[in-house]
Amino acid sequence: MISRGIVGDKIHVVTNGVDLSRFRPLERDEALVRQLGLEAEALFVAGYIGTHGMAHALETVLEAARLMQQHPEGAHIRFVLLGDGARKQALQAKAAEMGLNNLRFLDTVPKAEVPRYWSLLDVSIIHLRKADNFTQVIPSKLFECMGMGIPVLHGVAGESAEIVQREGVGLVFEPENAQALCDGVLRLAQDRALYQELCEHCLVAAPRYDRSALARRMLGVLEGVVQPKASTDLS
Repeated sequence: MISRGIVGDKIHVVTNGVDLSRFRPLERDEALVRQLGLEAEALFVAGYIGTHGMAHALETVLEAARLMQQHPEGAHIRFVLLGDGARKQALQAKAAEMGLNNLRFLDTVPKAEVPRYWSLLDVSIIHLRKADNFTQVIPSKLFECMGMGIPVLHGVAGESAEIVQREGVGLVFEPENAQALCDGVLRLAQDRALYQELCEHCLVAAPRYDRSALARRMLGVLEGVVQPKASTDLS
């Protein structure tokens, strides 16, 4: 907009955020743990929660699971994918064809239930196709992860990756690079000091993206625009 002649002082950016009354640190839901067969104490769970569509290139997660299944230190790693979308059936078929026994698909659940499933995850995978169109996208699940204190493995280039790095809430990897995703999962599973540091950064960063605070900021901007006009009309 500035390049098209709009004065920068007239532009205010308010990002998406998180409802911290709903997305906050939770103990792992033991009923779900038993239901999904995740009881083993040493398991480290990496999960994707969201749409299984063309834009998300979740074949990358499947390939990372295959690499992990072959890795000598990957026996305790599990992948969970929760959601629905145009590619889900094809992804399920591909996972079966690949013989993945370390990955599980879960059906969509009501929004109110989503935090229970976030609680299962040690790390959240955020991923979009490697395309210029997505460099300006900021997935809202990034802020939900912050609220819950869950580090992210972020496979989205651009502005959202800058947020992850600036806030120190996860590791950024190249979109559609399954080896980089696999390496990132292993690193967080093995480096507990780094993992704990990222968890702490999530909880520190989350209030900066509290939707209530962001709404007040937007309201302040709107009031700043309206009040000078109102004063002029009165005069």
